[in-house]
Amino acid sequence: MITTPCPIYVFRSDRFASSGDTVVSVAPQEYVASVYGAGGALGEDGLSSAFGGSVIFKNDQTGERFVGVWGARNASRFRSDIRAQVLVVIHKREPNARLYVWNTKKKRSRRNICGEVK
Repeated sequence: MITTPCPIYVFRSDRFASSGDTVVSVAPQEYVASVYGAGGALGEDGLSSAFGGSVIFKNDQTGERFVGVWGARNASRFRSDIRAQVLVVIHKREPNARLYVWNTKKKRSRRNICGEVK
């Protein structure tokens, strides 16, 4: 069980949404995994399953990873879910880490010849 406060980083970025500037919330991977579960090559599958995607920042010097989501509603729900499990400290800036990888699992509709959505 994690007993120290969870730092959550909240900032705006134009890297994740085609509409431009969007809210991003990330937290250290161990806190995120304790709430959403782990899995996958980088331990982000639980979060990706809950939100349809995830973002990972990595500090190359320490190896620490910060996992989170983008979009105002997703970021708000992410913070609420973590806050329900552990004490949280909000930092209104990017973590001291670089963007490592991000993914989305959105399903795109496919249309058949008649134009019906499958």
